[in-house]
Amino acid sequence: MPVKADQPDLVQQFALSLTQTDISENKKIGIAVSGGGDSIAMMHLAAAVLPRERLHVVSVNHGLRPEAADELALVKEQTEALGISHQTLYWKWTGEGNLQAAARDGRWNAIRDWAVQHSIRSVLIGHTVDDQAETVLLRLARGSGVDGLAAMTAQDQRDGIQVLRPLLNMSRAELRLWLTENQIAWSDDPSNDDRKYDRVKIRKMFDQLAEVGLSHKRLLQTADHMKAAHRSLQRAAHQFAAQHVVQEGGDLILSPDALELDSEDTPRRVMAAALAWVASQPYKPRFENLCARVAQARAGQKVTLAGCVLIPTSDGGLRIVREPSATKPVTINGQPNVKWDHRWKICGPMVPGTQVRALGDQLSDCEGWRALGIPRDSLLGSPSIWQNDRLIAAPIAGVAEGWTAQIVADFHSRAFGIED
Repeated sequence: MPVKADQPDLVQQFALSLTQTDISENKKIGIAVSGGGDSIAMMHLAAAVLPRERLHVVSVNHGLRPEAADELALVKEQTEALGISHQTLYWKWTGEGNLQAAARDGRWNAIRDWAVQHSIRSVLIGHTVDDQAETVLLRLARGSGVDGLAAMTAQDQRDGIQVLRPLLNMSRAELRLWLTENQIAWSDDPSNDDRKYDRVKIRKMFDQLAEVGLSHKRLLQTADHMKAAHRSLQRAAHQFAAQHVVQEGGDLILSPDALELDSEDTPRRVMAAALAWVASQPYKPRFENLCARVAQARAGQKVTLAGCVLIPTSDGGLRIVREPSATKPVTINGQPNVKWDHRWKICGPMVPGTQVRALGDQLSDCEGWRALGIPRDSLLGSPSIWQNDRLIAAPIAGVAEGWTAQIVADFHSRAFGIED
């Protein structure tokens, strides 16, 4: 399945898109491939412009369709022909929540864990210009603001992984034409034509929308305008946060001015960023829910939201702390240090089989914690080390036992994508 030498256009376009990212010559590169035309094309384009020993293909079988096994067998066959490593991961739906959202999150979590395990820091995702236009309309239908309508970017960071979308300036049609001309097979997922999904409904409407001017070009133009606005708003939020938000360990303390969410974009943006930072989540809570919970906190109630606890302060402001029950334990397997809850670096006598968890109510076993001057709610969500059900250490709560815990993410320099 060699790429024809007389078909340089998409190859050159793909190579150019990569030169506009921060991809390093020394990094391994992951490629997420489902077997569909977009991701299959991306894999072959990557093989045409990058050293193949750097490429590592990953596929996720969601267990929802029996045809998926054959589709991923096709991916494996092609990776073998290209001399690229390939691994299939498996995800199973619990039956809870929205299936598409659960599959999307489950797929990313599997890819992220695979990338971390193999020291892969960059992953290529096959989103196209068509996906971008559909995303703009979907977010418009959900009432998204500037950030949502900016849609997808060619490069961003998620859970410490560099996500690259080198096909964002290419269409499905031209990718499939390129595959056909190069005699490369791909699989078509029948769910891509199932009208029960909103994305498919929108896809089927594009010809009619184009008749009234809502073409792909216009939608992408809107996304570009929103990206420019997003950058300006992020700079304003960064400046506002410097004046009205104080980081204290893993907590954020917001002044009363930062809680004025009624009319200005900047406090809303700062509040959403604060919640996302404390909870280590890429997604913002729904705006209506955000306003309702902040209003409750301003009225003196302690409330939970998006994996955080919002605690009123005496001056009318707010302290945001991590909700203990929203964290996940991490098992120590002999590594020199452990990153817990995406923000904490844990160091100590790394005995395999021990776990890092939120301290929770076991705070009562930490004598003298009151003398530390750290609020109780802050300590409940702080890291602690356990051997089975026995608490070994809680370094933030004053029980070090040779362990340290340090926040490795700074809110002000990271939350808005702007370095100080």
